[in-house]
Amino acid sequence: MYKIDGRKHYVDIHGQNFAKAQTLPQNTSADGNGGGIELSGINGAVEALARVNTAVTIADTKALTIKLQHSDNGSSWTDLGTVYTLTAAGGNGALAADTELGRFALPSTVKKYVKAVITTTDAAAAGKVDVIPVYLPR
Repeated sequence: MYKIDGRKHYVDIHGQNFAKAQTLPQNTSADGNGGGIELSGINGAVEALARVNTAVTIADTKALTIKLQHSDNGSSWTDLGTVYTLTAAGGNGALAADTELGRFALPSTVKKYVKAVITTTDAAAAGKVDVIPVYLPR
């Protein structure tokens, strides 16, 4: 696998991101800066991949969660699943750039739109993450 800008390249949906170089929210939740992506009819061919874009720091006892939500109309969202969760302890909240955090395969029954929601409980959370829709190998 080759790298672009020091990060692994994935076979993604060109120009589509749930979150791209998104700064972590501090002690709150934020929708991914890529907005809702229309993914209905994918027949289970796509997964969401979360990775560290620039080094992330979460303090001990604090949490980082990345989840997906889906919607029929783009205005009323329900939880689809969790891509990644970490409650930092013993210094494991320091994550290097290009660290793959997690993957979540989208079911064939996914609603029309999908978005990422990034949450931290750390008022000093630092760093950026990507959440990318990538094709599953067939």
